[in-house]
Amino acid sequence: MKTLCILLGVALGVTLISKDSQPTSTQLRWAAALNGDANAQFEVGEVYQQQQRVSAALIWWQRAAQNGSKKALERLQSKFPQHSKRWLNIAAEQGDEHATAQLAELALNDPTISWPDWYSRFGQSELSGGASALIASKNAPSCTRVVPVVARSNASKARYVALLEAISGIQNESSAGQICFAWQHRPKQHCSVTDSQQAVCDETGLTGDTGKILLAQAGRSYTRPNTMVLGQSATPEVIRHEWAHWLGFADEYAMRMPYARNFCMGRYAQQPVNIVVTEKPTMSSSELQALWRRLPWSSHISDWRKLARPLGEDQWQLGSSSAHAVGLYAAQTCAAVPGRYAWKPLAQETLMERHQSGVWPDLYNLLQQPALLHDGELSQHQNGAQKGEKPNE
Repeated sequence: MKTLCILLGVALGVTLISKDSQPTSTQLRWAAALNGDANAQFEVGEVYQQQQRVSAALIWWQRAAQNGSKKALERLQSKFPQHSKRWLNIAAEQGDEHATAQLAELALNDPTISWPDWYSRFGQSELSGGASALIASKNAPSCTRVVPVVARSNASKARYVALLEAISGIQNESSAGQICFAWQHRPKQHCSVTDSQQAVCDETGLTGDTGKILLAQAGRSYTRPNTMVLGQSATPEVIRHEWAHWLGFADEYAMRMPYARNFCMGRYAQQPVNIVVTEKPTMSSSELQALWRRLPWSSHISDWRKLARPLGEDQWQLGSSSAHAVGLYAAQTCAAVPGRYAWKPLAQETLMERHQSGVWPDLYNLLQQPALLHDGELSQHQNGAQKGEKPNE
């Protein structure tokens, strides 16, 4: 009411100016401010600030900011930081991309804002094209598989976005649109942490025979058949590593026993696309040719002789020279299993060997098998392996 009286009094004073009299600069400023001039409104706010009439200054600076005055917005942000979200909204309405990004980040971590509400307001501006292409609700006609991503709180939306962005970075373009993801808010979802610091979540009532991802509040991440559990601290590199297991990739670092024995003895249902295991480091010509034919990456190697070095007497030492981009290179996968030798297609370190490297070669985009028929033996991040239990022989 006080503000309304002030405005009415000012308006009356401006309209009662005699036609014969010359309006003062103050009257002109007020007239312009009342007519919506942002610069004049800012100046009125400045006058009130000088008079230490803070509330009146706030009113006029806010009007000026809403009408496009950047100076007024800066005043509001510096003088009234307790209302920062309100000022961000004004800036975003004026087309400020930085303000929009800040609002989007705040909303991502806000448990009172649902994923559909966040996506409808910020999705187009804040998600990459690759991440957007993975959202089931947006690409339903082209999705052949939908993977639910289950979270206890809407505050985990930021983790969902991180997952979409991380996976889009290694997803084969031909499979984008085939595999999609759907946010699933499940307030009663319960996760705990084992003695080995692994996250374990209650899956009662959850569906998703072709795969589901659970966002745990704490604990280490892991994959197993049809389920991926991501701990709170899972980085984009960890997410990519775990997702790659569902694309058919095995670990390229030294696996621990007893899990390593199962894998390196060939006890898995699905042939990994990046690792082959041999029983010896040397072969005859016929054996080497047979190995070349069974390599998942054989189509990228023009000659079987590029897989080894000749030793004489029809014997070959396995291992390509570094001159060949794609070939046969020693992997540490089976280092713990005597009499088993693991080989990978590239000499360079990838995120399957050390996830911090972040390296995902172009070849791996071509090799991936996005069938989500994840074999528990392709990674050692299962419950049994982490607890040190013996796998089934």
